[in-house]
Amino acid sequence: MAKISPCFKKIFIFFNSLFAIFGIVVFVLALLAHQFANEPNGLHGVILLYVIGSVIFIIAVLGAYGAYKESKCALIVFFTVMCLATIGMLRIAVPMAAYRQELISAVRQQFGTKEVFNKDVENALDSMQAHLQCCGLNGYEDWKDQAPESCNCVNEHGPSGKCKKITSRKSYQNFWQDHGSESRMVWSQPCGPIIIEYLDKLITIVTGVLFGLATLAILGGLMSLAMIVRVSAPETAIHLSSFPLSYQPPKYSEVVNS
Repeated sequence: MAKISPCFKKIFIFFNSLFAIFGIVVFVLALLAHQFANEPNGLHGVILLYVIGSVIFIIAVLGAYGAYKESKCALIVFFTVMCLATIGMLRIAVPMAAYRQELISAVRQQFGTKEVFNKDVENALDSMQAHLQCCGLNGYEDWKDQAPESCNCVNEHGPSGKCKKITSRKSYQNFWQDHGSESRMVWSQPCGPIIIEYLDKLITIVTGVLFGLATLAILGGLMSLAMIVRVSAPETAIHLSSFPLSYQPPKYSEVVNS
C-alpha cells in the first residue's frame, strides 16, 4: 500500500482534532442551554445543538482515524460526508445571502398585519419587552388598553421620548375592586425595528458561518480525496533480486603484452 506523506497526514489530523474539540464545545453548550430551556420551542434548538455537536465530533474522529490508519473506507466515507455537507450548507447560505433584503422586508410587512398577533407571539413579546426596553411590535398601541407589565418603563427619568404615559385597564380587577383604569409609564419604542435589526445581524452571522464551514468542508474533501488517490495507487517497489549482483568476467579477453 502506498504511503501518505507524514507532513500531509499530520496537518489533516490536526485540523480534524480541532473540529472534534469544536464538536465537544457545541455539545457542552447544548448541555448548558438544556438547563435553561423550559418551553418546547427552546428544547427544539437544544436538540439541534446536540445533533450538530455529535455529528461534527463523529465525522472529525472518522477523518483523523482514516488518515492515521490510511483506511480507504474511512476516507471515502469522510469525503462523501464533506461533499454532502458542502452542498447542504451552500443550498442554505446562497439563497439566504441572495434574498436577504426580501426576507427582511417580508418580516417587516408581516409585523404590520394583525394576523401576526397570536398567543405564541404575545408570549414571546412579553418575555423580550423588558429586556429590549420596547413595547409591542409596532408600538404600545398594539396592546390597546391591556399593555403587560413587561412594557412598564423602569427609567421614567431617562432620555426624552424613551417612556410614554398611557392609561390602561387595571390588571387586578375583581368583584370588590374598582373596574377603572390606571396611568403608568411604558416604553415608547416598538419592538419590531429592534427584532428586524437583530434578524439582519443574525442572517449576516449565519451566512458567514455557513460559507466559512463550506470552504473548510471543500478543503477537507480535497485533502481526503488526495489521500484516497494516494492510498489507492499501486505500489511501485523495485525488486533488486531481478538484477544480477555478481560480476562475471567476459568469456574472451585480449591479452596485451607490454
